[in-house]
Amino acid sequence: MRKTSTLLFALTACLAGAELQAQQLFSNGSFTTGATAKNGSVAPTGYTWSEVQNDNGVTTISNANAGFSSLKSSGFELADDFTVPAGRRWNISSVGVYGYQTGFAGTTSPFTAIYIRIWNGPPSNPASQVVYGDLVTNRFSSSTDALSYRIFNSLYPTPAATGTTRRIWRVVATLPTPVSLPAGTYWVSYSTTTSGTTAHFMVPITTAGLRQTTGANAQQAGSTGVWAPIQDEGTPVGPIVNMDMAFDLEGSSVLGTTAAAPEFALRVGPVPASSLATAEFASLKKPATFVLTDIQGRSVWKASSAVGSTWLQVPLEGMAAGTYLLTMTSEQGSSRARLLKQ
Repeated sequence: MRKTSTLLFALTACLAGAELQAQQLFSNGSFTTGATAKNGSVAPTGYTWSEVQNDNGVTTISNANAGFSSLKSSGFELADDFTVPAGRRWNISSVGVYGYQTGFAGTTSPFTAIYIRIWNGPPSNPASQVVYGDLVTNRFSSSTDALSYRIFNSLYPTPAATGTTRRIWRVVATLPTPVSLPAGTYWVSYSTTTSGTTAHFMVPITTAGLRQTTGANAQQAGSTGVWAPIQDEGTPVGPIVNMDMAFDLEGSSVLGTTAAAPEFALRVGPVPASSLATAEFASLKKPATFVLTDIQGRSVWKASSAVGSTWLQVPLEGMAAGTYLLTMTSEQGSSRARLLKQ
């Protein structure tokens, strides 16, 4: 997980005794790279590409892997980390992961099973323990079209045609009883199955112009059960880079153990954006400030919004293509959203 990962945690204000509504607690990042590939090919209407990347300015090497196996029948399992913020408790009700089955032409997802475990440390550490889940219980609840196609680099180091043989699906595991986690860093691991136990692959975080995202540290276990870093050796073989996996968490966030708090969620679109993006949030109860930073953490834009506001436009004209982080802060707390400028 990148240490600047988007934390989209939210809590809907509730009347006394009412249940908390499920919201997105966490997203580990985006895998879409835009509707136009590096070679100029436009994705089908309503879809984006998820294109394997090369570093900006480096045209002699790109990443080699479109995805990584989590095939349960072969003993594969993937894992990545997330952090529950200080002073919070997350009640996680579902986990979403993203994958494809090459050549699958059906209009409904081929995924049929997902097995979830949550750890209190890296699975590779013998001292880490599973705090929830197992590899026996199928937690599959749904799988939907993620509206993106995974493709290899269409231009570097050698031009290649784009294609629609790797449609990406969001696979959701629902936890019948939400797992409640206090502040700290945890790891979620998962194995998956498709119809006929066919080989399939899960999609890593993909950022335009970068082979590796900051702090990437995902892990994979094979049939031997030994955990190792998920890495991409490049094509042609070059510097090896670590990878992060695409996943998100839904549930509710509360103060400490049980007390409710007036949090707010921040969402930014479209993804990717060109000259203008729109930030949306619940009606502000306190004035808020907004700071947009680039991937190096440098502030590139600031603004403020008054009580009662529910949206704000973020100008991107003249900014370099790439990933940015928008942070909203007020007396209510703070929330972050990742923004992709094409």
